[in-house]
Amino acid sequence: MKIKNIILLTLASMLGLSACSLDEQPKGTLTPSTFYSSQDELNMSVYALYKQVVNFECNTNQFSPMFQGDDMTTNPGSNKQRIAQADAFNVTVGNIGLDNMWQKLYSIIKAANDIVLNAGRTPVSETEINIALGQAKFWRAVSYFYLVRYYGKIPITLETSTSTERTLADFPEIYGQIVSDLQDCINTLPTSYADQKEPRYMNGANIYITKQAAQSTLVAVYMQMAGYPMKETKYYAEAAKLAKEVIDKCNSGEYEYILESQFKSVYSISHNYTNEIVVGLNMSDKFGQWSEDFQMTSSNYFEFLGGWGDAFGEIKFWKNYPDCDRKNWIYAPTILVRGSLLEKGKDGVDDMSLVWYDDFFKTKDYQPEFCLMSYSVDSYDDMYSQTAIRDFDPAKPPYLGMTTSMRIRIVRYAELLLWYAESQARVEGTPSVFAYECVNRVRRRAGLPDLPAGLNGSEFADACLQEHGWEVCGYFMALVPRRDDMVRMELMENYFNQRKANEAVEVAPGLFIKEKVLIPDGVTWKGDKTIFMDYPALDSGLNPNLK
Repeated sequence: MKIKNIILLTLASMLGLSACSLDEQPKGTLTPSTFYSSQDELNMSVYALYKQVVNFECNTNQFSPMFQGDDMTTNPGSNKQRIAQADAFNVTVGNIGLDNMWQKLYSIIKAANDIVLNAGRTPVSETEINIALGQAKFWRAVSYFYLVRYYGKIPITLETSTSTERTLADFPEIYGQIVSDLQDCINTLPTSYADQKEPRYMNGANIYITKQAAQSTLVAVYMQMAGYPMKETKYYAEAAKLAKEVIDKCNSGEYEYILESQFKSVYSISHNYTNEIVVGLNMSDKFGQWSEDFQMTSSNYFEFLGGWGDAFGEIKFWKNYPDCDRKNWIYAPTILVRGSLLEKGKDGVDDMSLVWYDDFFKTKDYQPEFCLMSYSVDSYDDMYSQTAIRDFDPAKPPYLGMTTSMRIRIVRYAELLLWYAESQARVEGTPSVFAYECVNRVRRRAGLPDLPAGLNGSEFADACLQEHGWEVCGYFMALVPRRDDMVRMELMENYFNQRKANEAVEVAPGLFIKEKVLIPDGVTWKGDKTIFMDYPALDSGLNPNLK
């Protein structure tokens, strides 16, 4: 184990971060009372925070709720039940994915709270203290933003101590805390770390959270507040105003964000530090400060290809997705199979032959295969070698190793353009010329024509909403995946009924396919009880307020 990792684990233990549950009873007598005595210790507290953040982001388990969107599904069998239960709106008590989400997010909150409560006494400059506080408040806000969207009303804790009697906060209080934290970040964080060393700035990109990253995240929060369940539509105006400010400063060169010229570059490892990433997270076994591998490169590959088969495309969403360049970099346009992975004697090939399937429905998984987290190698001899990784190429063998140093794209500039366009139209009732230009920039990059002129505000806003769904399709690590747009706009009940009916979709002339993950007969739509997840059994057993 790396020396820095040993230090981080020791610090995590000392700060009470090692346990997962919100209401756990901490063991031991170590306290942080003598910590925060130098710049190095302040830095180490931030690294300990980021270690918790990457622990949340590094694998599929805790992203199970995102599969409730109409863009993604999973394998109904194998070891995917944690995901399939969420996808089928039938989560059972003890679902490891939902437990992991809760536990890991509250671990981030604990780490952040320690910095907020103690960083101010470090004998360093106010600038340095504000940078540390900004990282803490940002990730605390993001953690609560996840929790409130997936569990509904939750306990708020701004302390490092634990309690088994924390009450549930209402939505305005929870969102008020999120907004307060992000506004503090906006007021105190710098716009660039270019004059500083790693890990704050690497390869031409800000790694630490900046003012503009917090602004862009707050846009997403305001939009959620404007929709379900708060339905305070006035926040669309706040979202549009703030998004416009960031976009204007990007256009003037004050902020660094760009829109990549080709969609194939968006998720490519050759553009790992692209400034289309507004909020990103470094994942690397070489990143000693908070070392963690990105473990989802095999998530999209079918299991019979040697992958994990975690995430498939839903058939109807794939069918309705407009044919364009973007679609060919989200869904694998062809599937390359080695003969040894096929059923013996299938198609008359031997073990070393390579077979291309030009459509997913010609394979035995019968689901669209995502490729946005997939990478390629030049030879099958290298398919487990990190040093041989190349950008995804459907004509080359897949990289099947579990880990890479891929940087997670939590928020992208394309999303901010779409958020502005949608919010502006919902506020003013008529889309502006600038709103049209924002959404059309994204569409042109995707290979789609401009939206038709003359749309009214509702038509235009709904088109932007759909565009965002296409833009983040299948990327369950996005801050706002398709599922959350659907909740915000109260589209989930109709989708639930559609999935329950499970009508076959024609994927080729005369070939009709149904989804394999089924909503059980006894499961009915129950409003918030269907939208929000149950609290983890461990915490609800300790805290009667979580019953």
